[in-house]
Amino acid sequence: MNLIKEIFSRTNATWILSVLAIASVALGFLGAEKSIDLMKYYAAITTVGVAAACSLIAVFIGKNIPAKILHLGFAFVLAGWVYSQLTSPTGGAMQLCAEMKNSYSLPDDDTRFTLDSFTIDYWENSKAIKQYTSKVSLSNGQKATISVNHPFIFNGWWIYQNSYKRIPHPHTGEYFYFTILQCIKDTGLPFVALGGGLILLGAALWMMTFINFIKFKIKPFNITRPLLHKITVALYFFTFLCTVAMLIHRTVATGHPPMQNMYEFLMCTTSFIPLLTFASAFRDKENTLLVDAALQTLILIPIAFFMNGDVRKLMPALQSPLFIPHVGAYVIGYVILVRAALGAGRRLVGAGFFLLTLGLVLGALWGKICWGNWWQFDPKEMWSLATWLVYASFFHVAPRLSEKQKTAFLALGAIMIILTLTWINLSRIFTGMHSYA
Repeated sequence: MNLIKEIFSRTNATWILSVLAIASVALGFLGAEKSIDLMKYYAAITTVGVAAACSLIAVFIGKNIPAKILHLGFAFVLAGWVYSQLTSPTGGAMQLCAEMKNSYSLPDDDTRFTLDSFTIDYWENSKAIKQYTSKVSLSNGQKATISVNHPFIFNGWWIYQNSYKRIPHPHTGEYFYFTILQCIKDTGLPFVALGGGLILLGAALWMMTFINFIKFKIKPFNITRPLLHKITVALYFFTFLCTVAMLIHRTVATGHPPMQNMYEFLMCTTSFIPLLTFASAFRDKENTLLVDAALQTLILIPIAFFMNGDVRKLMPALQSPLFIPHVGAYVIGYVILVRAALGAGRRLVGAGFFLLTLGLVLGALWGKICWGNWWQFDPKEMWSLATWLVYASFFHVAPRLSEKQKTAFLALGAIMIILTLTWINLSRIFTGMHSYA
């Protein structure tokens, strides 16, 4: 606290504001592009320092093996990002038209790409677009089909179906369709992939060892079952069956698992809570009925009914095998961690953190396959990472915390989750790659 006061004393604050003012004027004279390049290298240098710090902490962190692996994985991810920013060649977009037979080559390769056909597929009896597909021929005789979530990898380059545009012919008025293929080479991807695997391994080890080194007081299960209690359990279970039936009906109606928007996300979350209630009762002899019923009927279901529940077909970006595991991991992880903040099922916090990690890693993998970048600095990505860091910090210090301090830490994490699901999702201020969700 004294250090913070020292840093933000009147004299130091004046110097800090002066330096920031001079830096902003200097960046203004440099212009937008040069300023962005300068800030990129500044961010790269800073990230190298953070990566080095993570590596050193992993070495000197003691006998906490999961923390060592987690720090080492984070260092690899940061190092891979920096290496890619400094060494990856600049890609670009190919704008190809089948009728014009124009061709493009990659920045460091003489192989020419020519478009054979470009098609737009629609969902049956709908104007919603199902998929964009480009079929290309290479000058070496090779052929490739490129669509959303199905990039073509060639000599280290990843070529993505980005978008399209149509231009009318000046004389006939007939439209020519130009497909836009994005070309990206990520030299640091192997380091990032290794780091992601290590982070996932560290979280899994933490989950398995959590009960052994972080103890919570478990509430005893109430063995007595008066009539009112039986009625409550029956109604609670009936609500569970109704929610599951609704989700099954919606799956049949939409043709995909109901995890596309906030309404479906909240209803999936609601349907999973009773399973945790019964698991807590039979495994840990913990009575979580009151907390879980309140969370389900007073918070999640009412909020879900305020959301837009219109049935929609999946957009091309969401048609991926990673859709269910990525969203599902967050659904279950968020439920477990919010329950823990309310005092229910705290022994599952390790599993909740692992599921957050799994969702984060799968999201990065999906982003690489779909958009070309495993990290887009999207608002929802950044808030999800901030939430993950809160829980990672909790695991670092939890063995030395009192019961009240653990509760406060878990409450902070739950607040971050609620902000991610509401403020970031519903506010029109924050727009990004996840705006559709």
